[in-house]
Amino acid sequence: MKTKEIREGSVSIKVPEVRMPEEGEVFYNPAMAFDRSISVCFCELAGLEKALDALSATGIRALRYKKEAGIGVTANDCNPKAVKLIRDNMKRNKIKVGVSEKDANILMRQEHFDFVDLDPFGSPIGFVDSACASIGRKGFLAFTATDKAPLSGTYPKVSERRYGIRSMKTDYYNELGLRILLSAVMRIFARYERRFTPLLSYSRLHYFRIYGKVEKGVKRINRQLRDWGVVSHCFKCGWRDLALKKKCPLCGEATQFCRVYLGGIQDADFLDKLVGRLQSRMFVQEEKLVNKIREEISFPLYYDLHYLYKKTGRKPDKMETTMEKLREKGFRASRTHFCPTAVKTNASFKDIIELI
Repeated sequence: MKTKEIREGSVSIKVPEVRMPEEGEVFYNPAMAFDRSISVCFCELAGLEKALDALSATGIRALRYKKEAGIGVTANDCNPKAVKLIRDNMKRNKIKVGVSEKDANILMRQEHFDFVDLDPFGSPIGFVDSACASIGRKGFLAFTATDKAPLSGTYPKVSERRYGIRSMKTDYYNELGLRILLSAVMRIFARYERRFTPLLSYSRLHYFRIYGKVEKGVKRINRQLRDWGVVSHCFKCGWRDLALKKKCPLCGEATQFCRVYLGGIQDADFLDKLVGRLQSRMFVQEEKLVNKIREEISFPLYYDLHYLYKKTGRKPDKMETTMEKLREKGFRASRTHFCPTAVKTNASFKDIIELI
């Protein structure tokens, strides 16, 4: 395998020399360095002892966790070529991490960790049951999903098969897709009487990324179940509501709907601490994203204003002007990282259309 040397964070490693990441015998995606930097700061804040990089590939994530966050970590991959590369990269950096060559599900059933990181090519859902068993009563889980198309409504039947929820191609598809993913993970943890609570959730490029804490307790789960609800959507006029409505009250068209988690997807206190840690490490772009997320209002499902202006045949107004008009009417409003032309607000669809 032909390799080249790269540097990411404070680690220098060998990676496959290929045109595209998916062409390599061992996967390495430089675009995900952004996410790995956030992950390092997450590990510092969580105060971890024993972490698992379940699908480690080159070992870059595990090596950065060890060197930059100072935590004990195991790098696992079932690909023997990946394991050899992990060992070589470990020696290059004079860093000692645990190395395992097992199916990730088998390893997680055999050993306990207080933090599991799942970064697969595609969906993480096939690893969540085992992660739940590995984490036990208390700990943390982070996971990435690169199958945005099914989650965001392009392939709704795939979403239904994979996650148990039929997705919808709405104008707020990025947030709805993330909530479908989060809902599926929460359901799995609930089956084992564990609650998964998101601390940081975001959509970026081709993937969704969610960090959260795991706690045991039926009462905690029952409280979380109160935050589930139905999203109803009319594909004729664009109307939506956070309640079950089988017919659109504006145009009379039959609606489509799905039941998902509608509670908070960020933890404000944790984001405050994370921003401070990102600043201290001078992770500038990562800090910008987390700051943007921190400034979003927590009300679920954004409105894509360009979509709505086009739907009503009106010339688009400036984002800030529209948000100011909403605030003048007593509503809350903010931008959102999910979409550059969207606003988050507690105003109803009817309120926004009347304003437009």
